Amino acid sequence: MKLFLIIQLILLSFPSFAEKLDLNQYLSSRWDLSKTQIKYLQKGAVIANSEVDSASGQQTFDLKAGALHTKNCRKVLRKISRLEDYKNWIGFIKSSSYIENSHLFTIKADHPLLPYPMIVHIIVERPTKEGKYPFTFPTGMFTGLQGYFEISEFNNRCFFYAESHWHGKETKLPNFVIEIFSETLSRIGGEVLMRKTK
Repeated sequence: MKLFLIIQLILLSFPSFAEKLDLNQYLSSRWDLSKTQIKYLQKGAVIANSEVDSASGQQTFDLKAGALHTKNCRKVLRKISRLEDYKNWIGFIKSSSYIENSHLFTIKADHPLLPYPMIVHIIVERPTKEGKYPFTFPTGMFTGLQGYFEISEFNNRCFFYAESHWHGKETKLPNFVIEIFSETLSRIGGEVLMRKTK
């Protein structure tokens, strides 16, 4: 019993160590990150990775992103859940709206990295608590894209993880263009949301 209490006190004295173990365990089945990337996450950086391939007229798109907030999920979600306000916070989102009944989140995005202004429809439940939130794109260039984002708390810090996958007819955009804009805008958008919820 005394040994257990001593170990518990040691772990409480070094929350970053305990947090790192928890986060590594969480990510081990989802994303193979380097020690350096884990350190960046610990320091509050948003990381993202996009991979696009094409063959025989078909194209595949896979994106992963993650961020570890300094606050707990209850505090962060008060703002993150306000999807309608994203247009006021993130520069490349020109308009944003959410229809509660159909779970339809619509954004209009425009940025120099984008090949043209895009209207993106996403069917997703409003994130109001920890958990897994599946989403899909019912229209647009990546019609049928599916994925999820997951909100979990580690030692009083809220962690956001997202991944999405798409396979379809090859678009007119080169693979590297899709990789650059999806990865960069995911990172920029995530960084803004992290700052807005501090």
